[in-house]
Amino acid sequence: MKNLLFPIVLTAFLFTSCNNNAGSKQANTTNDSIGIPEESHMEPVPFALGQNYFVKNTVPEDKNGAFKLESQEAFDEFFSPAATMGESGIPSKIDFEKEFVIAIISASSDLKPSIDSISLNKEGAELLLKYKESFGEKQSFTMRPQAILIVEKKFDGTLKPEVRSAL
Repeated sequence: MKNLLFPIVLTAFLFTSCNNNAGSKQANTTNDSIGIPEESHMEPVPFALGQNYFVKNTVPEDKNGAFKLESQEAFDEFFSPAATMGESGIPSKIDFEKEFVIAIISASSDLKPSIDSISLNKEGAELLLKYKESFGEKQSFTMRPQAILIVEKKFDGTLKPEVRSAL
């Protein structure tokens, strides 16, 4: 009987300790893409990533960062289509009557650069953009990474970018 009592007490203790926080709510949520605490008055903004475009060679290296582009003419100053074979090779359609673009352009590098962990939230009249620039292995060529976020105009606001760099 003594041998049976110990496992029962231990099991009861484990069940009660595991359910200790079941009724409480978590105060801070995190933005799942980069794990940064998110305030309750921030609204996540949906976006689509534009595909099959490249940064024009005429865009100088000092034009790196995040830019809000609200017309086809402004977009065409930075990007050209890069169509490839197949259905998935068609550049993304952007309707500037209903959408705007947030372009993220990083410096050219031969260290396999990338832009990831992108999050976009709206707080009042501001669009809070957070992203990470990463650099990997050395390559025999240079790349200029970019990300094109296509956003509906109903989420329009003043762009406030925040970049995190990692080597």
